[in-house]
Order: sequence, then structure tokens, then C-alpha cells
Amino acid sequence: MRMSVQPGRVRQNNRGAGAGASQQRSAPLPFPSPTLGLMTNADIASQTSGAAMVLENWLPTLTGARIRGGSEKWGLAADGGAFVSAFRYVYGSVERMFMSTATAIYDMSAPAVPPTTTAAVVTGLTGGDFCTFQQANADKSYLVCFNGMDTRKLYDGATWGTAPAITFPSGDTTTMASLNFGWVFKKRQFLIKNGSLDAYFLGLDSVGGVASLFPLGGVMRNGGSLLSGFSWSIESGDGPNEYCVFLSTEGEVAVYSGSNPTSADDFGLVGVYQIGRPLGKNAFIRSGGDVLIATVDGLVQLSQSFQRDRGQLSLVSVSRPIEDIWRAVAAVTGSGWTLTLWPEQNLVFVCFPNNPVAPDTTLVLNALTSKWSLVTNWAANCFACFQKNLFFGSTNGLAWHGDYTGTDDGMTFQASFLSHFAAVQGYGQEKVAGVATMRFRASEPPKVRLFARADMDIAVPSYSTVSLNSIGASVWDVGFWDAAKWDGDGVSRGYFKYRQNVRARGDIIALGCAVVSGGAVKLDVELDLGTLQITTGESNG
Repeated sequence: MRMSVQPGRVRQNNRGAGAGASQQRSAPLPFPSPTLGLMTNADIASQTSGAAMVLENWLPTLTGARIRGGSEKWGLAADGGAFVSAFRYVYGSVERMFMSTATAIYDMSAPAVPPTTTAAVVTGLTGGDFCTFQQANADKSYLVCFNGMDTRKLYDGATWGTAPAITFPSGDTTTMASLNFGWVFKKRQFLIKNGSLDAYFLGLDSVGGVASLFPLGGVMRNGGSLLSGFSWSIESGDGPNEYCVFLSTEGEVAVYSGSNPTSADDFGLVGVYQIGRPLGKNAFIRSGGDVLIATVDGLVQLSQSFQRDRGQLSLVSVSRPIEDIWRAVAAVTGSGWTLTLWPEQNLVFVCFPNNPVAPDTTLVLNALTSKWSLVTNWAANCFACFQKNLFFGSTNGLAWHGDYTGTDDGMTFQASFLSHFAAVQGYGQEKVAGVATMRFRASEPPKVRLFARADMDIAVPSYSTVSLNSIGASVWDVGFWDAAKWDGDGVSRGYFKYRQNVRARGDIIALGCAVVSGGAVKLDVELDLGTLQITTGESNG
């Protein structure tokens, strides 16, 4: 009998996919610690490994980011007004911290414990936006304070006053109350008259006396008025290559060299340069051998203005990684910004008026790495550093001790992180994240919520489980200098690894975590390496 083969199905086996089916692959995808800090200006195709799309209530470090400490009420102003400025006096063994409201100045070095109020040391003010600097002469050092509305105030380490007075040339109607800004350049005070292009200077080592006019109306071609000024050296200190810099409200920078402004042969104009409009008279800070100025175009380096026109400065600005946030806030708060360096932690706090674009937010810059993060829930109006610790002034007359304890006035707060988005094996192919692992460097294991996100979704889940640090832990830089225990039971750091199921599906994938701080002691937690188990499959293009 002849047999014939009939058409039928081709048997499949378990050795591989059949013809036409796509092969799925699963592999761990690494996400390094956020050594590049917050970076929000990158599009889908420009994501950078080591950057963070969300870095809130973490402070940038050399190796990534550490969770910030909490805040504790430090003092309460008698007038109950919002603090506007904060400044410090240091001379010999005397160190004081002052904060000002719109009507008074308060010594917040050792205030009464709230809710007890602290009395003002200077009253009767009509403005609290001060420029301050110190100048020493033969017998004492003065803290010199201008606000452009009241007679200049002086503090000599013991008392406040207005003497010695500044007088002006015959026929000049300028008064001390109209001086808005000042600084010391080569042992001379330089002064700026509010709402004008006129500057003044005093004699060598003089705190008072007759001020000589130094007009800049013919130098500043774009008009406006003088806003601030400072000494600047292309070296790291006040060396021979030191310049006197005048800054206008229109972003013109006039640079002078020499030492004696009474002599045209000795004090000459180096050049006039253009930057974006400055965001406040105190919106600059020295950084190494340069000066960083907060402008509508970003946080720019003064040295770069010599080499580039304004249109190119934003491309090399220090704030370039967060340019979208910076420009959005600058558009709604064009003045009142301040920059404060916390030298012990190498952190710069960029403070601006509260606004609907970035409510209750402070930008934080690591001065060594130029990396960024955000701090929320502090409602800070101004910052100061005192006895190596961080303080800030807020609304309702409250001064706060920052980066201290584990809560914000007894309330927990959440620190959130979301990494860059990774395309893994290219775009147009769907990925699924199933398992996340993440490592933390910490003195004690924190409570952690891991999560994953896809396709530029930066939403952060809320988390309620609180992490606590040991009450008796002696952590470096937690207490006041010479007041905390450094040789007690000590703290050793360890690596703690977490593994949790997550879910995200899309072209590009990111890894995130949330930690909630609570308790009497601030957490000692730093972000480290994370991974996502990624499964890739069919093309979704």
C-alpha cells in the first residue's frame, strides 16, 4: 500500500521561538548615583547617565547626593514680620548673626526659644533688604549695612550706630539714606546711590567722612541704574590682579583697574561687558577666582563675559543643567534673589521670592562640582551661616536652624530621587521594568520605596513609612562646633541593598526612590548604585 504525506502543522519545540516571533531578553540595567546632580533641560534623546530628573530634598555631594536634615525653630522676631536679609559679623572671638525684617534688625546669635520673642537691636527701619560687608581700621572692625531707604547702620562688635557719618560735596543732595550698596576695594569703601548711575568712594581706611563722586553715566550705555559692585581678582584672593567692578540693572559690567580713583592715570576703565539682567543686588557670590552672578539668562561666571557675548553666556552658565527651571522662576521673580555660601559643606543656596512656578523652593549648588538639587518645605527668604551651621529666615518672624534634626518642626518630609531615562537597546522597542535594586550608604538602614517610570513621566509616589536615626548618634557636622560629641560612640557607614518589585513599560525607563525622614536626629543616607531588571521585546515603532 502506498502512503502519502498529508499537509499538517510543523511541530514546535522548546528550543527557541518559532519563525516570525520576537525574542525577549532580560538583563539588569545600571543607574549610577547622581554624580551629575539635577539635570532637567535634556530631551528624550539627550539623557545622560548619572543625572537626575528629580532630586528633591537631597544635597549634592562629590559622590552623589545625601538626604538633607530637617529644620528647627531657632528664634522669633518681636515684630512678627517676614525676615528679608541675614548677615554675619566676625572679628576676633566675637561672632554674631543678624536678621532683618522690613522694620527692624534682630540679633539671632542666641535668641529666646520660640514662642518667646526676641527684641530688636535696631528699630524704626523702612526697609530690610540690606547689603552688608565688614571693614576694619586701626582699632575695630565695622559691619556696614545699607538698604537704600534708611541712614547707614554700623555695628562695631558691641553696639549699633550711625557714626561716623558720610557727607557729600557741596551742592550734592545725596544722603546716607539713599545709599543702596557698598563694598571695599583696596582699602576704600565704594558706594552706590539708589536709582542712579552715580557711585561714590571714601578715603583710604575711612569708615566715614566726605564721599567723592564717581559718575558712570557716560560708561553705562544702556541706561538703568547701578545695582551693585564688588572687588574681583582673576586669582583666588585679593592679589595684584584685582579689579573694581560696577554692575547695572541692565546687565552692564564696568571693570576698572588701579587703586586710586582720584587719579585718571592710576584708576582706568578696562572694559564694559554685557550679561543678562541681574536678579538682585545680593545675587552674586565669589567662587574660587571668579564671581557667579544670577541673571535672567542663568548663573553666569564673570570671567566668561569677557570672552562671549550675552547670547552665548547661557550655553556655558553654571545653571545650564536646570535652565528651564531657572528661566521660568526668573520670569516671575525678576528681583530679590540672594546667593549664600555654606563653606563647611561647599553648598550655595540660591534663594528667591516665593512664586507659583516653584513654590517654597530653594536651589542648591555644590560649589566644588557645580551640580544642583532642590530643597522644599523650608519657605526660606534668606540664609546665613553661623558657627559652621546653616540658618534661614522665613515668614512670621521665624528664624530656623537648617539641615538639623530629622524633621521640619516635628513634621516628616520626603526626599525624592528619579534617575535619567535610559533607552537600553535603542528607541522604538518597548521595555518593561520588573525588579529594582538600589544601594545606599548610611549609618543605619533607611526605609525605602523604589519605583520605576517610563517615557519622561517624572511623577513621584508618596511614601508614608518613616526612617529614624539613633538618638545618641554622634554624626560629624550635626552639632555646633565645640558643642557636639566627636569622640563618643561614633558612627560607621555601611552599604544597604534593597530589592523591590516595580512596574514601568515604555521606550525609555528610569529608576527612582523615596525616603521619608523623621525623628530627633537627621538621617545619614546617601544615594548609590541602582539597577532595573529590564525585559525587551517587540518593536513598538
